[in-house]
Amino acid sequence: MESTLYFVDIEATGLDLISDRIIQLAFLKVQDEKIQVFNDLCYTDIQMTDKVVSVHNITNTMLKDKYWPYEIDSFIELEKGNIETNYFISHGNELDTKMLEHEELNLFMGCVDTDKCARYILKDAKSYKLEDLIIQYNLTSKADIVAKKIGLANIIAHDALSDALWHYLLFELLLEKIGGDIDELVRITSEPLLLEIISFGKYKNSTFEEIFIKDPLDFVWMYVNLAQGWDDLEYTLTYWLKTKEHLLKRAQKEREGMLF
Repeated sequence: MESTLYFVDIEATGLDLISDRIIQLAFLKVQDEKIQVFNDLCYTDIQMTDKVVSVHNITNTMLKDKYWPYEIDSFIELEKGNIETNYFISHGNELDTKMLEHEELNLFMGCVDTDKCARYILKDAKSYKLEDLIIQYNLTSKADIVAKKIGLANIIAHDALSDALWHYLLFELLLEKIGGDIDELVRITSEPLLLEIISFGKYKNSTFEEIFIKDPLDFVWMYVNLAQGWDDLEYTLTYWLKTKEHLLKRAQKEREGMLF
């Protein structure tokens, strides 16, 4: 039986892997040449900040009459396809998989992170932002063709369905670069990656190296407050903190203090 590929994007109440929750689930379900679209908003009782809303333009008012995540059609469909022979593809797996786990959907599918795979394979990329990759590798015309095919009028960054479409196109490029071996992309995804560029917070788009030289104590804060459950970030912070062993010990003690 042919494997089914799910190109998934999730919008959430924030970026906290522990406390935030799903508000939109969109994906392309691809089997052979057939593409199906699933896209749903869902209810949350978490009040979102203006800063979060400005990213995805989804307000609490828009969600007040929606169903809980586990009740929406897209979630139920993804649950049905959650078997070992299928594949889950997204750009930055940590957020998507954690948000699904909060709704008691633990993935059995092979997972491909197009962000991590791009950083591993596309060494000449000028930026690893999803929209920048689409432009640099001349995928915009293909995006327009697929958008028309699935009935998507406008491709907009940070819209979950638009991003899922971009995941699909970036995945095809990466699969071509790796010789068509999807399981090699799964392997790359499963191994820790030493991150080069900070993709969040006040240091966004700076390198980890330059910030560690400038503000090493901020690495302690990130280790304690952000890295748990974010394997690549923990691996990267540990790599740098090990160069100043006393800072790594301090970070570990502070994290332990939070747990007890």
